[in-house]
Amino acid sequence: MDIVEMIKELVMVPGVSGFEEPIRRYLLEKLKDVGPKTDKVGNIYVTLGDGDEHVAFMAHMDEIGFVTTHIEENGYIRFSPVGGVDDRMLYGRLVEIFTERGIIHGVIGLIPPHLSTAEDRKKLPSWKELAIDVGARDKKDAEDMGLKPILPGRWKKDFIVMGKYIVTRGIDDRAGCAVLLELLERIKEKELKKKVTFVWTIQEETGLRGAEAMADRMDFDEVYAIDSMTSGVMPGVPFYLSPVKPGEGPAIRFVDRRGVSCSVLKDKVLRIAAKHGIPVQLAITGGSTDAAAVFTHGIRALPICIPVKYTHSPVEMSHVADIKNTVELLEKIVED
Repeated sequence: MDIVEMIKELVMVPGVSGFEEPIRRYLLEKLKDVGPKTDKVGNIYVTLGDGDEHVAFMAHMDEIGFVTTHIEENGYIRFSPVGGVDDRMLYGRLVEIFTERGIIHGVIGLIPPHLSTAEDRKKLPSWKELAIDVGARDKKDAEDMGLKPILPGRWKKDFIVMGKYIVTRGIDDRAGCAVLLELLERIKEKELKKKVTFVWTIQEETGLRGAEAMADRMDFDEVYAIDSMTSGVMPGVPFYLSPVKPGEGPAIRFVDRRGVSCSVLKDKVLRIAAKHGIPVQLAITGGSTDAAAVFTHGIRALPICIPVKYTHSPVEMSHVADIKNTVELLEKIVED
């Protein structure tokens, strides 16, 4: 399968952080021929090869979203964000709530200009002020639809190929998941000089919890977290805050809010990329990745990230060449 189509499939499968079961089932089905395993918290991993050196590649399977918290007497649904959700992406959105009976659609309604003042329209309501309208007459009607507290939900997604770019919610980090699937497919029949483990982690968006659990029990020598990195190429943003450009190669996310990554691995990856003519960027940004959780366990770790514009929004945007070059780079790391 073409990697763009693979990302599209992955993006559309639900997997809100802490509620990853649908995306976990999807990945286990994809991996059934290579003997996938799951740990006690729900991470998936596959190990190939043998040898003294043990290298791991991680990508997180979870995504940001929300969880229902309460049903009002009038049938409106209150909710709480899960992960790094910006209040600006909430207002006037179509959402999906995942129930035991299937998907229930709803809207976070926008108060129309006919009913608001100019001053009202300057305000940005927080999630605490908003509710989801599922078309219910009252609380009982909503409950009869299968709605209740503690159900995961997310914003309804589109997937657009826009020239050399893909645009969708969830490139972070379903593109990383696809990169690992593609890399595994390329190397699974090869005779490997080292042990290589592929890991799809849970709950990265809510505290790097899956990576923390995996690093605590595995004998990795080095770990590469395959994730996204926000690009500063957009109007109104100083580029230096996150100086990577889509289309110019995967980014070594060497410094972020959780600290500095492993300089030994940084130098190694830069050497491999230069040797094989693979474009790579080196930069600093905000946020964090699974690499930080691994690093705290005394394991060499480095994030290799796909540049993404408009991260954690419904219109995340990434250059297809960066995704393909990420696969190429990881394959050379395995062979090194």
